[in-house]
Amino acid sequence: MQQAMSTVEGKKQEKRRALLDAAYELFLERGTSKTSVEDITSRAKVGKGTFYLYFADKGSVTQALLARVSYQLLDNACAAAEQHAAELTSFPDQMIFVIDHIIEALRADTLMLRFLERSFVWPGLDQIEASGEAEPLMRKVLQIVMCSPEMAGRTEREIYQRITALGSMCISVCYTSVLEGKPDNIDNMKPILYDIIRRAL
Repeated sequence: MQQAMSTVEGKKQEKRRALLDAAYELFLERGTSKTSVEDITSRAKVGKGTFYLYFADKGSVTQALLARVSYQLLDNACAAAEQHAAELTSFPDQMIFVIDHIIEALRADTLMLRFLERSFVWPGLDQIEASGEAEPLMRKVLQIVMCSPEMAGRTEREIYQRITALGSMCISVCYTSVLEGKPDNIDNMKPILYDIIRRAL
């Protein structure tokens, strides 16, 4: 019985993942506005009714994908920071390394940057607000942050707000600098961004 339940759950997850994968491919190819629910279900090879078992509408697919892309960018950046832990001796150095890693990933994949636009989703904000618990990746990030001398005396909520504000500013600057060259190219904007981060921390 337990195995049958896990098989059913596994198939549900597969269908949901197939819909997300199909939507992401189409959003990158055509843009979100030019992709319909029918396009997504056709690409995923599932019925339209199946789509509505998992998502309320195209907007909820978009939000799920923004969260997935953001999570992967942050997870990859944190993993890279752990590999360079010996060189990153201060919290500002760690924060700048993580943000730089994300910016470089988005510079290398402008289709992803166009999709993400300025809507980087920090994992677990709603969980922190609702229950005081964070999603595991965010919990790990918060633990590192809270141990830093720069954040001494601040509450977890204040730290979260500060990091999300700085991160959102960096993603917004990345978007306009990489795609539009405004107010300057990203290489010229990075020193300014990173100086702001050091001062804010």
